[in-house]
Amino acid sequence: MEAIHLASGHLIISAAIANEFFGEASHVNLVYYAQRKTMLLAPVDDDLFKSLHKTSMVMLKLKNSRGDKSVTIQEVLIDNDIDATDRLLNFQADNIMKIISLFF
Repeated sequence: MEAIHLASGHLIISAAIANEFFGEASHVNLVYYAQRKTMLLAPVDDDLFKSLHKTSMVMLKLKNSRGDKSVTIQEVLIDNDIDATDRLLNFQADNIMKIISLFF
């Protein structure tokens, strides 16, 4: 199942999504916009994304044998007073730009 969920302060990205958007990368760029309650994720080598947004580079780790990946976002959750309850997240994936928008 293609999904992204929040678990213990980490984004868990299904293998299909992670492979399509990030391949074998070990890092991703992210930015959180509090006013829109939206987080954007993009490949670390996307220079245009980095030039348009004030990004943070975070580790993209292998989560399990299925190939799911995880990204810690604990600091973003705390700094922005976001509900850290484990849950499935709504998201939009732009396959052309290779950007994932997550809605909190």
